[in-house]
Amino acid sequence: MKEHGVQSAEKSAESAEKSAETQEALLSERQKQILACMELEVFYKTEEIAEKIGLKGPRTRQLLNELVAMGRLNCTAATKNRRYIRIE
Repeated sequence: MKEHGVQSAEKSAESAEKSAETQEALLSERQKQILACMELEVFYKTEEIAEKIGLKGPRTRQLLNELVAMGRLNCTAATKNRRYIRIE
């Protein structure tokens, strides 16, 4: 019985790894750039990210919201004081 549990755990780990690889492949170059410039546990304003990656605010906001929808970022507040934080 233990052997089956080990095999199941290995399959779960492989599945999680493939899922992460698949998700990484779905990211655009700009989304990868955003994630690369964000440190863990640091909150960022849209304008800060826009400046780091060289895009205007509205396009950056769209990319950030896509990353939130994918579960790669969390955000705080609804509008004016919105901040983004990388989760991983």
